Amino acid sequence: MDRLLRAAGRCALAFLLVLGVVALLPRAVRDAVPDALIGGAVVVVVWILGTRRMAGRPR
Repeated sequence: MDRLLRAAGRCALAFLLVLGVVALLPRAVRDAVPDALIGGAVVVVVWILGTRRMAGRPR
């Protein structure tokens, strides 16, 4: 259960990180970026964080 809560926390952190970066963009750029691209960026960030954590673990 602890691992599940940590994973959910990391997903939420990645989501907020991407939203923060998008909020810093100029308004014209924000309007030009589709919502699906933002969702895709969240998925990619979570995937990269997950692979980095799993790469260093011994089996």
